[in-house]
Amino acid sequence: AVGRNMRTFEMCSSPQANAMLMTGRTIRIFLADGKPSGILTAEIMNWTGKVVVCPRTDLQRLADRPECRRSGAYILAGPDPDDPYGERAYIGESDNVFARLKQHAADASKEFWTRCALIISKDENLTKAHVKYLESRLVGLAHEASRCVLENGNDPSSPSLPESDIADMEFFLSQL
Repeated sequence: AVGRNMRTFEMCSSPQANAMLMTGRTIRIFLADGKPSGILTAEIMNWTGKVVVCPRTDLQRLADRPECRRSGAYILAGPDPDDPYGERAYIGESDNVFARLKQHAADASKEFWTRCALIISKDENLTKAHVKYLESRLVGLAHEASRCVLENGNDPSSPSLPESDIADMEFFLSQL
């Protein structure tokens, strides 16, 4: 038994075994217009999700990106007008994220946001129920973190999803 345990220890301490146990990720960030302050996309290898970040001032340029018209969740963020050191955010979902962003841009009650993050799927497999689940979980996580004032007027309820879809969305969130 001692020999077997020692062999296991030797295997686990080898560089190859350590490489297999690592949970590192590669994040690929693309500066769509070549500027870190402009539109950017972020992806993780072997993850079906994609995040598109855009300054509010570049919404018209965002319109040219077809992936922004998919189903997804989104976060509007900016400085809190009531606290010079604070942040304010709004979390939502839509079948057409860009169309919803245009509505928010025209809404005087949401003047605070200066940037947005769209959370979509590269393979277009997020359904309305999936994005409602993501919205609900993101609002809950934002409340837990308490790092910004959340502008959402209510806490969206989590839709009924099959157990397998919940597991998929939780993995999606873990990568996000």
